[in-house]
Amino acid sequence: MNGLRTRLRPLDALAPADIAAWESLACDAPAGIPALLPGMVQAAARWLTPDDPPVVLTVERGGELLALTCLQRRAPDLFVPLPHWRAYRHPHAFQSGILHRTGEAHAVAEAIAGLMRRGSWRERAIRWHCVAADSDMWKALRGAADMHWMQTAASLRPVLRRHPDDVPAAARVGAGVAKDLRRRLRRLQERGDVGLRILQGAQADAAAAARHLALEHAGWKGTRGSSMQASAAERGFFLEATARLAAGGHLVFVETLCGDQVVASSSNLLCGGVLGGFKTGWDPAFAACSPGKLNEWHLLQALDTHWPALLMFDSQAQASSYLAELLPDRQPMVSGILHAGALHGAAILAARPLRPLAYRLGHDD
Repeated sequence: MNGLRTRLRPLDALAPADIAAWESLACDAPAGIPALLPGMVQAAARWLTPDDPPVVLTVERGGELLALTCLQRRAPDLFVPLPHWRAYRHPHAFQSGILHRTGEAHAVAEAIAGLMRRGSWRERAIRWHCVAADSDMWKALRGAADMHWMQTAASLRPVLRRHPDDVPAAARVGAGVAKDLRRRLRRLQERGDVGLRILQGAQADAAAAARHLALEHAGWKGTRGSSMQASAAERGFFLEATARLAAGGHLVFVETLCGDQVVASSSNLLCGGVLGGFKTGWDPAFAACSPGKLNEWHLLQALDTHWPALLMFDSQAQASSYLAELLPDRQPMVSGILHAGALHGAAILAARPLRPLAYRLGHDD
């Protein structure tokens, strides 16, 4: 179709030139998806899903990479009782979707829909989690001929979009929230001079990653044993991912200091026009000052200066997160099954009454 070529290849079959093209796509994509940054996928495949590696789906025109996503093979289950694909998923993939070049959403959607219509049984259905429901890519894909959608979940994610009148990001924080943050900042200032440090590129180094891991482990996640530091696999994933992402300029550490001490750290991922929150950590000895909230507030104050072309800061957090107090906008997210063909449609519909059992059995993982 219009000279477009779709390919499905194992991650380890990609050549260095393919990874470089993927990196370029991730930098240019208008709708950034941090979970699809090559460094994230490569590290996750090694440390988090070694027995269930991703397959890379690409759409190309004349040797130019137009779009990319990552998938995993799935056997029949109580959601899709036939072989199918699932968008690549692991504990730190907070969103799925398709990276694509500006202006290519409709062409890419038609190419992927064509693959689904004419492909094997597996190609006829793809399960997606946390897709941006109002994106051009998603609208085009759902609107393609013979594509059908069964939604399984929906949510609203706290985000901050660029204001059409270029109102500064920090000025969009609610007055009551800002007043409380100023009060907590004064409390922190009583304990020492407060500073902000933004680390990107070479500055987002192994030392910053180690500080970040230590602060995340110091809080409730460490107590519960769910911090990245508490798991050899998750620690290995984070250290490899951050090293890869820093090299491409995708990794941003934001640190709040009190005196010479880092009291809060957040890791953030820059993909196309989107800066996405990833992990946070703060020193519980400063809990009364809410250093984690202050750190996010400091980041909002720095957005316009450091990334003037940024389209959105995405919390990648749930609607109940404390970040919902800081971020005034909401991004609709949906999960579900995109499918083609009468057989898949009938099978998915027939399995719908079994969905409560499917959730209990973990078939939605």
